[in-house]
Amino acid sequence: MTVNEQLRDKTIAHEILLAGLSTQKTNKIMRLLAQADKDLVSKLKTLDLDGETNVKRIDKQLESIRAIMDEHKALLSEHIAIDSADVATYEQEWQIKTINAVTPVILDVVAVAPAMLIAAIESKPLQGKLVKEWIDKLDKDSFERIQSAVRLGLVEGETYAQVTKRITGTKALQYSDGVMALNARQTNALVSTAISHATNVARDTFYQKNDDIIKGLQWVSTLDQRTSSICRGRDGKVYPLDSGERPPAHMRCRSAMVAVLKSWKELGLKDPPTGTRQSMDGQVAETMNYGDWLKTKSVEFQNDVLGKAKGDIFRSGVPLDRFVSNGKELTIEQLRKIEGL
Repeated sequence: MTVNEQLRDKTIAHEILLAGLSTQKTNKIMRLLAQADKDLVSKLKTLDLDGETNVKRIDKQLESIRAIMDEHKALLSEHIAIDSADVATYEQEWQIKTINAVTPVILDVVAVAPAMLIAAIESKPLQGKLVKEWIDKLDKDSFERIQSAVRLGLVEGETYAQVTKRITGTKALQYSDGVMALNARQTNALVSTAISHATNVARDTFYQKNDDIIKGLQWVSTLDQRTSSICRGRDGKVYPLDSGERPPAHMRCRSAMVAVLKSWKELGLKDPPTGTRQSMDGQVAETMNYGDWLKTKSVEFQNDVLGKAKGDIFRSGVPLDRFVSNGKELTIEQLRKIEGL
């Protein structure tokens, strides 16, 4: 197996573990925000708006809701920034360790200063907007939904209890039908995508810093039933180091870029170590269906990805696109132990 094929395989395994890390960090933030939502509901119930139809007076009373949502926004911004810095630092550590592990000789791999990684994450747009701008938009949209629900309900003659239910949702549907549930789903998507964005920007920044040993980047998509048409179309494509498409391609994108290392000749090494001539040929790794790749792994690894029950079904011949990962939550400390950092 060539060096670039090894890098591809190790990156796919790494992405699976990163998904667990993203789940852990996203769920942590959502639990913190859920407490803020309780404060918001409590405040809604204290407002005296029964029979009120004047929009200006309604909006005046909603100022206290706006204040709670400002705290909500600050909390979200703070934790996304902290978690982005964590995953960026970890990603660079993993890249250095993995490149050194797969190459026959130790290359002169250069690390990027953590401050530069964070600056790159903050300054690079995610789907046309900075992460800060996405947070601002989410906050604005979330408040406007609550404001519109209150205005509409009261002007149409609903009691304030009915309006509150419109915002919180109904118990019969486990509160999934309210405005707050929609706000939470959009927040969840933004948090997980922002963490993916931080990982990919850190990776890209590190790759560009090491352009003396890396000549290009190959797009690798997770091919299952949830893969978007965009990511299916880009799977296996190779882009220049300084241009081209980069993940995340959309909200909740699970694609990644893999470094394509230069050949011995391109590195200027005319006499490679004995037995390693073919290992660093500079060729791009062939694309591989995710299911086919998983079949080459151990039973233990398959069970770790799918869970034992789904793993047994997968080994019985059922296609992988019938499954999704088990969503295991991993901390960075657990990831360090698993990946040997």
